[in-house]
Amino acid sequence: MDEIFFRCRYASALKENSTVSIRHLLGLIAGALCISFAPIFAVLSRQGPGQVGMWDSAFWRVFIGAIALGILFAVQRQRLLPQREEFAIGKGFSSHAWIWLPGLVFAGDFWAWHWSFEHTSVANSTLLANTAIIWVTIFAWLVWKERLSRVFLVGAAVAFFGMIVLMLSSTTRVPPTAGNPVFGDFLSLLTALFYAAYQLSMKYFRREHSAPRLMFWASAVGAMVLFPLAWFHPDPFWPGEGKIWGALIGLGVLSHACGQGLIAYALGGLPASLASVTLLVQPVATSFLGIWLLAQPLVPIQMLGAVIVVTGLFFAIRGQMARKKGQIESPRP
Repeated sequence: MDEIFFRCRYASALKENSTVSIRHLLGLIAGALCISFAPIFAVLSRQGPGQVGMWDSAFWRVFIGAIALGILFAVQRQRLLPQREEFAIGKGFSSHAWIWLPGLVFAGDFWAWHWSFEHTSVANSTLLANTAIIWVTIFAWLVWKERLSRVFLVGAAVAFFGMIVLMLSSTTRVPPTAGNPVFGDFLSLLTALFYAAYQLSMKYFRREHSAPRLMFWASAVGAMVLFPLAWFHPDPFWPGEGKIWGALIGLGVLSHACGQGLIAYALGGLPASLASVTLLVQPVATSFLGIWLLAQPLVPIQMLGAVIVVTGLFFAIRGQMARKKGQIESPRP
């Protein structure tokens, strides 16, 4: 899932450059493709002997991902551990919430998203979860009084219509497991709301803390929150086969750490408008990977809904980026 919204997390690094770095563009595409495998690895960890539970795979993702990110950022000499002076009483809520709040909503994101795989296809789940950018923008309009462009409104309306079409497709197709596809779609929308809250918290705390620190602690705290849920759930916690470990390591290292790292690197050398739209390759790639690796074919109405959602997101992103072009913006997560 994690995807077109890294532009929000690292928007402080986004620049409206006049030239495009091929190296950074390739890094962006590679990062998006790494992340597109996340739902695939999550589902594969639930298949065959030695499988783990849905929330167990969510825990292992952020646990392994936090270790990988910690190693990566330590090599880069990033300061991850909080300092005593950062917890000064006079700083109020932000003096401590930056450690636990993004991780708390991050855990909710993976709790809902991994649960959705039990009920709906990875295509529907990823496409619906990627609508988080719309909820972020609507929140910014309602609370921060940011203006909405007409192009964004048209794009959002188109995306909402696509969501309805996708959910209608769930009433006519066979679910990937014995679950309820419509319920899975609602879980995916809940994922989008959690992820929107995660982005907004990252945006708020990015004013005082670096993106690597926030990324690491969001993953670490997310693992701590998900651990009791995974441990006490009746499904197996420990992987029983090497291939299951492989899927979980791929989920934590390739999708979570490498995907985020590549996108963070790439966004430093690309125009924001190009980067935001290019990252739409992630939900599209996941849809095709689901057909190829998970035998989850797309029915015609589902393909129509997918095209409508991606088209709506394209115009929504372009509309907001066009409105902000030329404005001086404060640092964003």
